[in-house]
Formats: sequence, structure tokens, C-alpha cells
Amino acid sequence: MAAPGDFAPTSLSMDDMQVRPVWSILSTGFSGNGKTIFSCGKEFRPVYVFMCEGRLESVKTYYNRLDGHTRDIHFNDYTIDGGFFPLDQKMDSIVARPEYKTVVVSSLTSFIRIVLKHLQKSNKKDDQGNMKGARMKGGIQVNSMEDYLFEDSVLINDLIAFFQTLKSQGINVILEAHVTPYEVKIGEQPNQTVKTVYDILTKGKKAPAELPSWFNEVWVFEKKVEGWEGKDERYIINTKGSEIYNCKTSFGIQSFDWTNTDASELLMTQLSPELAATPRTDPNAPKRASW
Repeated sequence: MAAPGDFAPTSLSMDDMQVRPVWSILSTGFSGNGKTIFSCGKEFRPVYVFMCEGRLESVKTYYNRLDGHTRDIHFNDYTIDGGFFPLDQKMDSIVARPEYKTVVVSSLTSFIRIVLKHLQKSNKKDDQGNMKGARMKGGIQVNSMEDYLFEDSVLINDLIAFFQTLKSQGINVILEAHVTPYEVKIGEQPNQTVKTVYDILTKGKKAPAELPSWFNEVWVFEKKVEGWEGKDERYIINTKGSEIYNCKTSFGIQSFDWTNTDASELLMTQLSPELAATPRTDPNAPKRASW
């Protein structure tokens, strides 16, 4: 029997730590605010997109108009009826053969819809063809509380674990997430006030609250409409947050306006020369055997 401490990892000194420019980004905001366009910028290519919403037309239109280039943007459409297995198999294949600079999931909300539908279809049928133990209302099958517990497990044990593995291989990871307003009550009656905040939209409870802690960068994408008849649209990446949005940045990225530009190129100008020149992978890490 091994003595206690035989397998304890060697401690690391913060002075020897290298901060590598591997992006770990949680992009939040309403639909149509440019999250996927940003994810497919030239500095992130070759990029692979797990497209769970069936729409990449805006990306193609934007970059065709900007510079005519949409090279090295790879994707697959994952539908609600297609189930979770195709997603899971593609994750495994990317880990086994990492050929992309960036991997994107668009979006978390639609990813969860696929998981919940997969769990519905996994129920066994009885002799009459009805789902055993399924909760039905008006002839429509609805998810059980147990399904939502599985949702939390899939988010952390599959999706976040997948992102962590890629990041250790020097691959950028971006998770896009929609937000929804929540009302938070502050104080006691009769002086109680109600504050509206925006949080990540899923059906679970624990995992969405955990998600920001797994990412170095948590930003909100905003679209500001100004001018006569709203013709002047400005696209903003907010890295600082506000009373209604929670944001953070580990690389010290300042909020910026990226209207009619490639946001990924503007982002890279904010990295210090020392950080930008740091190897994306640890040169001293053991090499993986290839058979």
C-alpha cells in the first residue's frame, strides 16, 4: 500500500507560471448581437462551430461583405431531433485529433435543448408504444425533474470537461449563451425594491451559476441602435459589466466597439507583445504518443 503523499503533485511557483494566450470565452447576450460573427473572426481560424441553431448565414454574409473571405470556418448542424450522440462523437474526434485553432459551441441554450430532447427519447416504450414513466400533458411529453439534473451533469462533465481538455492542448474555446431577465427582490417589506438582472438562459439551476467560473473571459455582446429610424447600429463587446450584467476579464481586455470590423483582430491588439509571443502550448509538456 502506498504511503500517504506518494502521489502528491509537485507544487508550482507562480513566478514560473506562463500565461498563455489561449482564449476561454463565455460570450453572452441577446440573439442577433454578433456573438457567432465574432467567434468566426480571422484570428480564431481555423475554427470549428458546433452549430446547434441551424444558422450561419449571418457569418457568411458579414465576412463576404467585409473582405470576401470565409476560409477555414468549419461547422456541422446539430438538430434537436438528431440527439446528443452526434455531438458527443464529434467532441471525441476533436480531442483525438485537434486540428482547429478554436472550437465554438453556438449556443448553450440550443445545446441544452438537444440534451433534453435526447433524454425524452431515451425513455423506453410500453406495448402500446407509449413512453414508460414519461410525463405527458395534452398529449405532449415534457421533461421530468430528473432530466434537469442530467442537464447539469452534461454541462459540467461533458461540455466543460471537453473545453478544459482543448484548452490544455492550446486550443481556444468559446461558448455562446443567451441571457434572460430575472427580477431580484432586495430588502424587506415595506421598503423592498425589485432589481432586474440578466443571467444565462438554461433550464437547470446549478450549472448555469457555475459556468462563468470555468472561463477566463466572460463578456456581454450588445447592440446599440441610434440615429433616425434606428439606422445607426453599433456593436459593443462589454468586458466590465454593469449592475445588470456580470462580466470579467483575465487578460485585462477593455470594452470596445467593433462595428463593421473583424472583432478578433481588434481583440488581439489589446494583448501585450510578451503575452502574444508566449507559446500556446507548454513546450515542456509530455508529448502524446501517435500510433
